[in-house]
Amino acid sequence: MESKSGQFPINPTHVRRYDLDWLRVIAFGILIFYHVGMFFNYWEWHVKNNVLTHAVEWPMRFSSQWRMSLLFMISGAGVYFALGNRGAAAFLGERFVRIFVPLAFGMFVIVPPQIFFERLTQGQTYDYGGFLQNGV
Repeated sequence: MESKSGQFPINPTHVRRYDLDWLRVIAFGILIFYHVGMFFNYWEWHVKNNVLTHAVEWPMRFSSQWRMSLLFMISGAGVYFALGNRGAAAFLGERFVRIFVPLAFGMFVIVPPQIFFERLTQGQTYDYGGFLQNGV
């Protein structure tokens, strides 16, 4: 929306923080590589590759020192900016929907196949339908 002078109005509560966006993109990119690395290192994890290596452990240890702290800092900044625009009740209602829907999707769609494949790698044998009928 333009003002009469032809310039865009400045409203600091609605300014997009591209620095935080890019930090989030970088942190989640590192998070993806971290979890891919879990298939190939010697640490305990759900499913492992047949070929393991120590080469991925140093970058994983390095990123573990600050990756989650960075994500929590970005989340806190997002909460701070979001609370500036709305009341606590509206904020909690919006966050519940934004968090609960992906959480429920993950619990019912993403997690069961992970558990199934983990159990297959541990030598348990049954079909996926029987696995779901037994309550995961």
